Amino acid sequence: MKNIRFILSFLAFVLVFAGVVGGFMITVDPLQFYHKAAYEPLYSREQRYQNPGLAKNYEYDTVILGSSMTENFIPSKVEEALGGKVLKLSIEGSTSIEQRMIADLAFGTGQVKTVLWGFDYFTVRDNNVRDAESFPFYLYDDNVFNDYKYIFNISNIKHAFGALLLPKDKYPQYRNLDRLNNWDSYATYGSKKVLAKWIEAWNYEQTSGESEPDYELAKQRFDENVLSLIEAHPEVEFKIYYPPYSVIRQQVWYRLNPQRFYNQLEIKKYMLEKLGSMENVTLFDFQSDESVTYNLDNFKDLSHHTGAINQWIVEQIAAGSHQLTAENVDELGSKLEHQAKTLVINENGPVFSLTLTVEGQEASFVQIPTTSKDQVRVAVKDFAEGTGTAFAYDNDTKQATLQRGGNTLILTADNPIATLNGEAVNLDAPAVIVQGRLAGPLMQIVKLLGGNIEVTESENTYFVNYDIQW
Repeated sequence: MKNIRFILSFLAFVLVFAGVVGGFMITVDPLQFYHKAAYEPLYSREQRYQNPGLAKNYEYDTVILGSSMTENFIPSKVEEALGGKVLKLSIEGSTSIEQRMIADLAFGTGQVKTVLWGFDYFTVRDNNVRDAESFPFYLYDDNVFNDYKYIFNISNIKHAFGALLLPKDKYPQYRNLDRLNNWDSYATYGSKKVLAKWIEAWNYEQTSGESEPDYELAKQRFDENVLSLIEAHPEVEFKIYYPPYSVIRQQVWYRLNPQRFYNQLEIKKYMLEKLGSMENVTLFDFQSDESVTYNLDNFKDLSHHTGAINQWIVEQIAAGSHQLTAENVDELGSKLEHQAKTLVINENGPVFSLTLTVEGQEASFVQIPTTSKDQVRVAVKDFAEGTGTAFAYDNDTKQATLQRGGNTLILTADNPIATLNGEAVNLDAPAVIVQGRLAGPLMQIVKLLGGNIEVTESENTYFVNYDIQW
């Protein structure tokens, strides 16, 4: 009897305790999942947890969707450019299915009139949510019976107490919805950081490039998660844009994962095919705008740009600039390919695109992607074949011999001194082995062999042509 009484008492205590905790959590509702907070909220930086409550319970008519590339939009600034009442629902590292899930919650309120959507190709490479085992699916469905996962979550309970008890000047970055998850103010930008990330990416892509997902699957995911949403809402205006990554990002894909590079070009054509005739959809493409992508001071890594670029993007969209159409999609794709193909990444200076010609005719050889000490390098064998210069190479000594117009030039790997007609010559940059080939400083090689290079720069200096003349 005592045991039964103890069990009943314990169960009663558990029920009362659960009721108190549940009542407290539903009332405080730290993620605003049930209602908008009546107090000054302390927002969560976990977007996959915070966004459902914002989408369900806030007032807006415009939503921002996308990955971390859209996090630096400031909703009040977007309102100034596009009008309306804006809510940012960006999700860092999100796939298209995650973006669709939060979009469905927003559309379910019946408020949405406009969508500003930053589209990254990587979002359709994978159709899974991030960290599927811990993903809060219960915040995205209509099943009240799994809400206990929210109500009795210890992290959420701590969040609730923090929202009520912490000083109002504590964690200011999580109290201003306009600046929530905006990392612009504490990010470090510049070429030094970007080039360091470039080295990391170069090593990574060499091992991951072979695992590029099938392009047909990417199209299928676009159809399921993006196209179907747009088709279901002809009353909503969709402004979809391709964000500008640094040109170095494109170069890495072009060189080491070309399938991914070309897939991103093809998905634009496919999206245009599916969306181009819809009156409620406008596509914008910023990926080949060299005024942004070649200036590494705009970036903190290979992809993520400053908040000023986000503001510039929305202003361009408001002005109707940078639209992607059936008339320019091939041209813009070719432009991006040319930029990635001809890019010179100067370890000691700005990046630029370089084209090579011989006596005014397009050269059959290209520069090596990296440079040093402001010296553009070329593969010596390719250079010789492309200019009609005699060439011999000793694999044991890593020594190349070039002969032209009575001059004999000998280059040795990693040796800063060359030999010209038997005389030692200091090189501006030593010949080195790059990707299994001996590469040497182009301008000095031409000069030592009796030639000349005429340099032509475009007005913005991002595009340069070297014409080799003999």
